[in-house]
Amino acid sequence: MNTQPESVKQSEVLNRLVLDRRTAEEVGRVEQLWLNPQSHHVVGLTCKSGFLGNKKQSFTWAQIEAIGKDSILVNVDSEAIAPEKPEGAVALIGHEVWTDAGNKAGKIVDYLFLPQTGAVVSYLFTSNGWRGVLDGIYLLTATAIASVGSKRVIVPDAIAQDSQQYAEGFNQRISQTADFLMEDYKKTHEDWQVLKRGVQNLQEQVKDKAEKVTNIAKEKLEEVKAKEQGGIQADDTVKTIDTTAEPMQSILELPESNP
Repeated sequence: MNTQPESVKQSEVLNRLVLDRRTAEEVGRVEQLWLNPQSHHVVGLTCKSGFLGNKKQSFTWAQIEAIGKDSILVNVDSEAIAPEKPEGAVALIGHEVWTDAGNKAGKIVDYLFLPQTGAVVSYLFTSNGWRGVLDGIYLLTATAIASVGSKRVIVPDAIAQDSQQYAEGFNQRISQTADFLMEDYKKTHEDWQVLKRGVQNLQEQVKDKAEKVTNIAKEKLEEVKAKEQGGIQADDTVKTIDTTAEPMQSILELPESNP
């Protein structure tokens, strides 16, 4: 096995590409890791290939050449008999975690192991009930497990109570989301106030323009009315002059009387 600098998570290895170290051909995808729950070591794996993954191939830890971030290299021996999964090998995923005080602490959901040796560093478990949903995932060292059954493991109560948190929980994410939403609300409120002031200024400008246009229209209307009234008065004056002149013309046109 090649030396690897850090531990890897079991769930991240699942479905990882498996390559033949000698031919560089694809063998399949990781379907399951074999875990010895007594020694807390990965002892092999099963990979799947073909239509719907119906073709299975097994490899012991000795056949695994390297576990990389993108693939797993294995030594394929076509003439050798395919190894079978050991009877005691289990995944432990889904096992309930109980304390030696008789309390249910949670459930194992994953584990971290060293790719160079297969040794499990820590199991990951969610705490029981709503606390597991709200507060996240916790670390449980392999050496803390006192006994392993088909469905449960038992650990010291003090260790379960003092477990180190591995990942952010829902409660923390909700808090971060609330902070983000509050900041976003404040920013949106400020933008709305700026927009509101802009609309108010625009309304005032429109109102001023409307008043100016109205005043101009009124002035024009007054001018038109004044002109119309001036025209009517001129017509009345002409009529008055014509009426006065008519009798004078009649007098001038009278025939002279005979002596």
